[in-house]
Amino acid sequence: MPSDEGVQLPAAAEYVATLADLGPGQRGTVQRIGGEDVELRRRLLALGVVRGAEIVVDRAAPLGDPRAYTLLGYRLTLRNDDARVILVQPD
Repeated sequence: MPSDEGVQLPAAAEYVATLADLGPGQRGTVQRIGGEDVELRRRLLALGVVRGAEIVVDRAAPLGDPRAYTLLGYRLTLRNDDARVILVQPD
């Protein structure tokens, strides 16, 4: 019979969501930028979307897209498609 010894199960604190999954007023800490669009990744990194940065969802447009976030003391507006590649640890 196989043993579970040495197998680590993910802790609840390791839950990762996309930035688009968070609702207004929620915050998260950036874990990584996924996706395959290199230009988008470069743009997000240049805007300060880096591992460990805290992002707060401020508000959404009337139809939900785009949404405004607070990051590093400034407001950043992203389309939901772009926010889906940003993986965050919800707080």
